[in-house]
Amino acid sequence: MSRTARGPWVHWVTLCAGLVLLLAVLGFYAYAASAPATPSHLPASRALGEAREEGPLAQGNASLGERMRRMPPKTVTLAFFGGPDPKWTPRILDLLRERRAHATFFVQGTRVNEQPDLVRRMVAEGHEVAIAGFREPDPTTVSRLRRGLELTLAQGALAGAAGVHTGLFGAPVGVPREAMADIAGDGYVLVTPDRDSGDLPSRPDDHQDQAATTGKLAAELASGAVIRVRDRGSVDADAVRWMLTVLEPQGFRFTTVSEPIAGGPTHSAAGLFSRLLGSFLGVAQRHGGTLIVLLNAGIGLIALLALLRSIMQLGLAHTARRLRAERAADPPPEYAPPVSVLIPAFNESANIANAVRSLVDSDHRAEVEVIVVDDGSTDGTGDIVAALDLPGVTVVRQPNAGKPLALNTGVRYARHEIVIMVDGDTVFEPDTIRQLVQPLADPAVGAVSGNAKVGNRKGVLGRWQHLEYCSGSSLDRQILDALGCITTVPGAVGAFRKAALRAAGGLATATLAEDTDLTIAISRLGWRVTYQPFARAWTEVPSTLGGLYRQRYRWSYGVLQSVWKHRRSLTESGASGRMGRYGLLYVGAFHLLLPLLAPVLDVYVLYGLFLAEAPMAVFIWLAFLLIQTVSAGYALRLDGERLAHLWAYPLQQLVYRQLMYVVVIQSLITAVHGTRLPWQSNVRTGAADRELVNSAARGLPGRR
Repeated sequence: MSRTARGPWVHWVTLCAGLVLLLAVLGFYAYAASAPATPSHLPASRALGEAREEGPLAQGNASLGERMRRMPPKTVTLAFFGGPDPKWTPRILDLLRERRAHATFFVQGTRVNEQPDLVRRMVAEGHEVAIAGFREPDPTTVSRLRRGLELTLAQGALAGAAGVHTGLFGAPVGVPREAMADIAGDGYVLVTPDRDSGDLPSRPDDHQDQAATTGKLAAELASGAVIRVRDRGSVDADAVRWMLTVLEPQGFRFTTVSEPIAGGPTHSAAGLFSRLLGSFLGVAQRHGGTLIVLLNAGIGLIALLALLRSIMQLGLAHTARRLRAERAADPPPEYAPPVSVLIPAFNESANIANAVRSLVDSDHRAEVEVIVVDDGSTDGTGDIVAALDLPGVTVVRQPNAGKPLALNTGVRYARHEIVIMVDGDTVFEPDTIRQLVQPLADPAVGAVSGNAKVGNRKGVLGRWQHLEYCSGSSLDRQILDALGCITTVPGAVGAFRKAALRAAGGLATATLAEDTDLTIAISRLGWRVTYQPFARAWTEVPSTLGGLYRQRYRWSYGVLQSVWKHRRSLTESGASGRMGRYGLLYVGAFHLLLPLLAPVLDVYVLYGLFLAEAPMAVFIWLAFLLIQTVSAGYALRLDGERLAHLWAYPLQQLVYRQLMYVVVIQSLITAVHGTRLPWQSNVRTGAADRELVNSAARGLPGRR
């Protein structure tokens, strides 16, 4: 497998193919399970009378129908309709094998899919298998297109079960022959039974009537007959046993419809494609019900997770906001330590100048040291910073080694105990540093997460990411802050105590989400990690679908790596156990499991709307969308954002969400395969540069 991420179109194609396959299974199951009402036909007695006059075989395009219309004398075909039945068909087959007799089974396609082993046994024991339709009602009363579908599906069922096709069609009792002209025109030989087992003389109750009844039965069948037998009950099985017992000694022969002419069953071998398609449809019908159960379970789990997150949002996030408001009303003395700001930069020429200027323009009252680590840039990033000639700004150059090692280099050069890490495309507001370091006045706090905001939010893709940052990342941090187990201090804006960094061993290269890995490690060592929503940093997000996919693929895969790396915290005690049982489980439930279940909701809606005729699925989806939209609106309110962008949220759920669960699914597959992805940096266009600066200068309402 390639070590590089494939383009998103590959995964879209894979996802669409998977959804089409799943919907095909569900659609076929729904079609097979929904049999329409059985139509009324001519009375059975009249129909059987017509069959006796014209013969049981109606002429079709096949050679069998052209050469024969009646059975030879003393030749009887037992034509079993309605099966195969899991209870009675095996008994009938045992009886026929015992008597060395053969019969023709006019099977229903749905029952063939349910009992393929019985059909294989019929063929193996020399019986003839023909079709009577796919579902219980006959196909002679529907449109030509629908009838063609029914017969094709019935033939597919035979091909999947026994690898054969048939040219015989069993006409339902009571259907006039003119109604089946189209079927004959398609090359089928139409077989209409001229007797019914229920109308024949039945087995007498006493020995004295035995000879008379047997003679009457033999006389009625002496000219040959095709006897319709229901393959569904003990009465019919007893009638078959009695006929075989009393008629065989009198020279009657029980054989298939086509044996007198063709010398045996007229099956033809099905092609490979027909066999594969038939097998697929058989599996779909047999296991479609299980998929429906799993689908309903998935919807229930999605609803539970959505409700749980809403409760946590209303409770924990609101409580965290209230506590911050109380502290703001009676603030402690301002904490103003000297800080070292580290910027790992690789080909950041588009934004690096504004990023550095925003740090130098900080209103923090103590010294701000800015260290730009030029990690082997090829676009002159380091030269741009050097040319600015700003006070307190140092450029450190090194060969390209990746972001984690660049940050470790910066930590070694940093002169101050408080270290702030910033991405090269990020612009700080004037008070961001001052806001960010306030929680570090408490010596138990080892790291502080700032609030990363989307700067280039004018386009639809930018708006969607803005909504995601607010209703996802920011809201998650507020909830996890209340639980005391923040899992990620973002690389765009975060402050660390050097002692915590040293205790955690610095930034590791074992995962692609070095910020998540470091944050979890610091928390497991007993340091508190907190969230400061008013420490805002404006960052450039991907402006293309491909760039967004690559970024989120790296994030999602890195989070999976980090969760796996720290999995032992789930069973540990103390601060490490708290991180495992709260933080990691939260990430697993809402960042991994919920996106994995998201396709279930889409499939549920499509299945209910177009296949199962269940419009309630749409109402469930709309209710889910309403809950998500209200949640997003509340998150915007908590983050001090205007609600004007909320109009884009329903559209985001229709398009953007699908991309996100493709990312999670592909990340999980990659993790299971053990593939290690290389670092994937996004291309900075600089198109949002002015917008970033304006956003940072403007800030947002509600700043403290």
